[in-house]
Amino acid sequence: MYNSIVQAQCVTLEELNHLFLNLEYNKSVSKNISIYRSRSFNHKNKNYLQIEEIKETLKNIDQNVLKYIYITGRDCISHPDFNSILRLCLQYAPVTIYSDGSCLNDKKSRFLKRVEDEGTNEIVFKIFINHYEEKTNDEKAGRGAFRKAIHAITSLNKYGFNPILVIKNSNQTQELLEGFRKLGEKFKFDTEDINLQPIPDFSDKAGTCLNTENNFSPDCKTGRLLTKNGIYTCPVLANDYRGRCGSNITNFSKKCYLETEECKHCIAFGKKVFTNSWL
Repeated sequence: MYNSIVQAQCVTLEELNHLFLNLEYNKSVSKNISIYRSRSFNHKNKNYLQIEEIKETLKNIDQNVLKYIYITGRDCISHPDFNSILRLCLQYAPVTIYSDGSCLNDKKSRFLKRVEDEGTNEIVFKIFINHYEEKTNDEKAGRGAFRKAIHAITSLNKYGFNPILVIKNSNQTQELLEGFRKLGEKFKFDTEDINLQPIPDFSDKAGTCLNTENNFSPDCKTGRLLTKNGIYTCPVLANDYRGRCGSNITNFSKKCYLETEECKHCIAFGKKVFTNSWL
């Protein structure tokens, strides 16, 4: 009798080069309420990542192999200790900030440029956007998402940052990328190849054609995500029990199995999704 059990692909962490920090409040809240400031600060056990927890994690990481720190989470820039966390992370490695454009305006961009100039490590911004047309983008991301992202990109560009557009779309066609290049010309910001980062649309439940190349190198080979609830294999699996691999940075498992629908999208994509492509 043949063995009919199918085992998911196993990936082993080779080296912790990329550390992701999820600053998001770990309970869902109304979109009309600030994620952090809608909660009382009198509670001792806050339900979002604290700067002390990040300090402890960074102390236990080999700085010789750490290449980038990534700050993620919905509305992460509004975290009450964001500025302190950013300065702390810049002492260890360059920092990449993922954002949909929330809280990134002219004033904040000017301040962040001063923070970057305080040290030698750079700050990279990655702004989520779905489509180069406002109506099409907002149908999926919500009303006003397009203008919020464009305002953030132009504000960052004004103060010398070169933001990267993270394009969440299931159909990564050349026509789509060309549309973003024309959008860049219209608003006067760079849209070279390095400024456009297509990623899979993980909300798309349609079937995917799996990648069969031997050089497939997912983010979980060189990265881990720190959240309030523990360590996870990658940002898209935050708070998914199948992606949890430990309680803290000193005792997490180095092996993970690509068993989720999100993992299938990642395998089909065939390369790293969230880590910086130039590394």
